[in-house]
Amino acid sequence: MPYEQLIQSVDECAEDKVRTIKERASRRAVEIQDEAAGKEKLIKQKYEEAARTAVETERGRLVAQVKKETRMQLIHAKDEVYQKAFTGAKEKLSRLRTEAQYASDFKKMLQEAASALEGESLVLSIDKRDEALCKKLVPELNLNCGVVPDITTAGGLDVNTKDGRFVIKNTIESRLERAKVLIKPEIFATLYGDQGGV
Repeated sequence: MPYEQLIQSVDECAEDKVRTIKERASRRAVEIQDEAAGKEKLIKQKYEEAARTAVETERGRLVAQVKKETRMQLIHAKDEVYQKAFTGAKEKLSRLRTEAQYASDFKKMLQEAASALEGESLVLSIDKRDEALCKKLVPELNLNCGVVPDITTAGGLDVNTKDGRFVIKNTIESRLERAKVLIKPEIFATLYGDQGGV
């Protein structure tokens, strides 16, 4: 019987070892599953964070693009209103010659331009329609200058030195162009409450 006891003892020992191995394997399987679940959670969090970052980046880009497009449309609309205002002013000024005060206005423009080049030999460039008025005003203002009807303008004149070094543009159109630049901030402030920006 000792042989049977030996076999039984070996069997019991083997069963204990098998049980121990199974228990260890079972614990290790749980550990591996826990580790895998932790890693899966971390990977999932990384992907979710990367997706959130990508969405926020794209959202920011789209918002910036929309703001830029809106700003450009607003600038374009403001400029269109500004240009229309000056187109209307230009149309009104084109009829200035037919008004009673035109002779007085022309005289002031002639005096301004001539005084800026005082002491120089001058040539007055005028519109043919102002020739009689200009030839009347030159002696009245005691100016010694030539009068040449060589420009087309809604009114006013250009004053040149005879040597061509200096030109004072004092036509309605040139004055309007200067006014556009000078009063643009004021117009935008009046219309939009700003200085021309958005």
